[in-house]
Amino acid sequence: MLLAPNDSVEGDILTADTQETKTERRVMVIRTSWGFFVNSIVAAGLGVVFARLIEQAGVAIAGLIDGREPVFTAVVTELRAPGSDLVFLGGTVASLVAGALLLSMYPNALDRSVGKLQMLWVILFTLRNGLFDLAATAYVEDSPVAKALSTFEAPAGLDMVLSVTGAVGLVLLAVAAAPAFLGFSRHRSEILTGPERIRYVATLGLMPGLVGPLLAVVYFIPDRGTGFTATLPFLGVFLVITAVAARWTREVAEPKLVQERSLSIALVLVALIVFTVLRFVIEPGLAIPPWDDNLVWQPRA
Repeated sequence: MLLAPNDSVEGDILTADTQETKTERRVMVIRTSWGFFVNSIVAAGLGVVFARLIEQAGVAIAGLIDGREPVFTAVVTELRAPGSDLVFLGGTVASLVAGALLLSMYPNALDRSVGKLQMLWVILFTLRNGLFDLAATAYVEDSPVAKALSTFEAPAGLDMVLSVTGAVGLVLLAVAAAPAFLGFSRHRSEILTGPERIRYVATLGLMPGLVGPLLAVVYFIPDRGTGFTATLPFLGVFLVITAVAARWTREVAEPKLVQERSLSIALVLVALIVFTVLRFVIEPGLAIPPWDDNLVWQPRA
């Protein structure tokens, strides 16, 4: 759907350029979107958690294949046996592959449900993790990809190529997220102009992308000396590009089925269930495979 500043809008709220109508439209947006805004914050926090679990699952699987006796937790996978650092590449590969698969499965549904919003956040943070790992290759010596490259004679300049690829991928991901967030609009009047599109994406995307990871801290305490919790405030910074890109985003899929965007109790319950599982099942350390009785797990202080 091509959005133009002078387009007419069918529905309860008209777009005539009168101060009364503009005021009425703004009041409607604020009144009906607060619940979905809170949903987006919770979904962003869960997106961070699921993305980290996917990444660490990749490391655990690679460690199992290499015989390194992995012990899986939400924040880090401990490798109890010596072996190749190539296993750290498993997290990056898992993030990129899982993110691509989820993206291909991203439902082209007529609705704009909270479930679809949750899936969008998982896709964004999962792909963000994989692309950031690539971008850090040439600049961070202990990054997963850099560790993997150190295990063999990599061609000269490969690290820089991977870093540029990751950086470009992050920018493209951020730009592509703009129409995805705009697609959750309830009415065309919410995103008719450039400033309104920036406001909408900042409300549904950027602010939850910054606040959600902060709330996710409770899922990763203690962080076992990894310093991962210190990085959480910066995970959603790439969405600044998304908010800016929304100004020039004009092709947006129009919702066919309008749903009331109230606070999702089901999403809150999911967040509590995930927290319980992580705290009492995964946090103590889950040996891979779980039936490995010979593995004694002694968590890092």
